[in-house]
Amino acid sequence: MVNTMSFEKRTYYMSLRRRKDRWEILYNIGSEGKLTTILRLNGKKADKIFKRVVEALAKQGAIIPSRVSNYEQVYAIREDLGPVIGAYFILVRRAKNIEKWSSFLDNLLSGRYIGLARAFSTFLELAIDLSKSFQVGTSKRNYALSPIVVEALSTSLKQFVNKMIKLSEGC
Repeated sequence: MVNTMSFEKRTYYMSLRRRKDRWEILYNIGSEGKLTTILRLNGKKADKIFKRVVEALAKQGAIIPSRVSNYEQVYAIREDLGPVIGAYFILVRRAKNIEKWSSFLDNLLSGRYIGLARAFSTFLELAIDLSKSFQVGTSKRNYALSPIVVEALSTSLKQFVNKMIKLSEGC
């Protein structure tokens, strides 16, 4: 279980929405009445990524369906894992091997990589803080995370996780 101080008492939602010929994932923080969209992912694999995250969270009893239809699926994420999933969405941005990262998420949520869940929460907090500094002076903010920050942290997070997996396998 993750116990983060900055993210306490927030509700985390993830949704999958049909947009024309593609699916889009939205990761939101707040309450159902007042949500802030933190991150948006879309692309050919968005529905597969979303399905794998739902499955991994369901194994941990950490997800509750809020709205489910043919065009939209919205789930509330357990509070301690909300920031972890936000960082996971950063990790899988432009990822080529979705199976590898899905397997990693299962292992992360089951406790195989001790301490990494906390690091993921910190990564999300870092992404939010850095994005605030990149968005100073801009009047139009569609998402809380800057695409520049997300791109940089996604690459960094992949390298970090790969190194941590190698270290844990060597123990």
